[in-house]
Amino acid sequence: MTEEEKTKSEAEEIEQNNKEEEQEKSVEELLEEKEQEIQQYKDKLQRIHADFENFKKRSIKEKQEFVKFANEGLILKVLEAYEDLERALEVKEDKNLREGVELIYKKLTKILEDEGVEPIETKNQKFDPYKHEALMTEDNDDYENNEIIQDLQKGYTLNSKVIRYSKVKVCKK
Repeated sequence: MTEEEKTKSEAEEIEQNNKEEEQEKSVEELLEEKEQEIQQYKDKLQRIHADFENFKKRSIKEKQEFVKFANEGLILKVLEAYEDLERALEVKEDKNLREGVELIYKKLTKILEDEGVEPIETKNQKFDPYKHEALMTEDNDDYENNEIIQDLQKGYTLNSKVIRYSKVKVCKK
């Protein structure tokens, strides 16, 4: 082998080694890229999983809220009959009728309380637009400004949510 051939052979070997090193580097780079890609997919999967868990929790909460207030329409109808019974109790003439009505009234009161219905208090209260609807105003020295003078129609809450506002007469000075 001549000197020139040796040099060529060595040059080819060096070139071959360089190519192999480049291939190794490119394989390592490719491997690193793929590992980064895998990590990105893992991160994305974790975010999607967290979003889904939040969605499930929110759905459960919304369903509970729906169930909690699902009876609102029925309760509003029952309240009308309830108030009719209240007015019937004001009649003092027939004792037997009154006792029967009182019994029904007590049962209805318990049912409504058990369902989370509570009357909105108006006696000696200040007017609150979130609970009361002012139908009338009156200048009255016996009451403070914005104090409720008279409850014209009872209001009610269902599980702390106002389902019917109290209709009231308010003192305005």
